[in-house]
Amino acid sequence: MPASTVHPHYPRLLSILLLSMAILTPAAFAQRQATTSTVSRDDERRTFAVSLARAINAAEVNFKKNHDGYATWDNLQSNGDFSSNGTKWAGDSTTLTHALYGPGPEVVPGWKLRLIVSADGRHYDLLLEDVNDPKCLFAVFSDERGQIRHGNSISCAL
Repeated sequence: MPASTVHPHYPRLLSILLLSMAILTPAAFAQRQATTSTVSRDDERRTFAVSLARAINAAEVNFKKNHDGYATWDNLQSNGDFSSNGTKWAGDSTTLTHALYGPGPEVVPGWKLRLIVSADGRHYDLLLEDVNDPKCLFAVFSDERGQIRHGNSISCAL
């Protein structure tokens, strides 16, 4: 066959290929975009939880300096550290600054706090659980050392 001759099925194959690309490319893009926005929402919620744990740690350090022991959540609220008007321990986080803090156990909508202070006030353990994640049970943990950790149920990947 001479080089200038086009195979008789070439136009049909090219049309099918272009049509397939036109149909499949937007669907793949939409699927990728939906996955990205879901991940972004989860990341945003988890960032909020880490920031809240950081704010509680800062409030605990301040409370201990002034009261010779760590505080319960009720103490932090009555002390004005966390209220329905927000918190002064938010740093640059406007979301954290203006959150509506309540008595608990769901101290912020969607987040359940367990703040356990030892009898002598020298230690505390903080567990902040995502109540909107019943499958994986995402949570943030901390204590008087100030290190913040996170985890899930072992049935879910981190």
